[in-house]
Amino acid sequence: MSGNFTIAAAAALIAVSATATTAAAAPQPDLIVKFSTSNGRVHLRNEGNKTSKPSLVTIVCTKISGAGSCPDPDPKLVKKYENPAFPNAATVKFGGIKGGKAKNHVLKFWPALAFAPGKYRFTLIADASGTNAESNEGNNTTVVIKTVP
Repeated sequence: MSGNFTIAAAAALIAVSATATTAAAAPQPDLIVKFSTSNGRVHLRNEGNKTSKPSLVTIVCTKISGAGSCPDPDPKLVKKYENPAFPNAATVKFGGIKGGKAKNHVLKFWPALAFAPGKYRFTLIADASGTNAESNEGNNTTVVIKTVP
């Protein structure tokens, strides 16, 4: 009888462990943003295993060396990137993205910007409005430096 009890206890332990592992690995999106300062392309990838909800990426430019500040885009070209919830940032709207897939958006105002010599820091935040419960919320921010000689 003790052999059957040991087998039954081991089977119950395996069943509990499998349930805990399954619960911990519940499908979630994981949005990661990249940015090209050469052409203004915003690349949003879902590294998770569940389709994300529509989300926003914010972009903030800060001049970190040299005279002046970040260039101001043409108001007509930047209007679609304005969002009152993020007054000092450009925002890019992305629809849902399937797990393992990505979407790109090229900023329409980017080619018209005139960058003075210096260094510029671009801080991008994926899912800035927090609409997705992600498997890793700690990887949503990306910083890219642009140097203009």
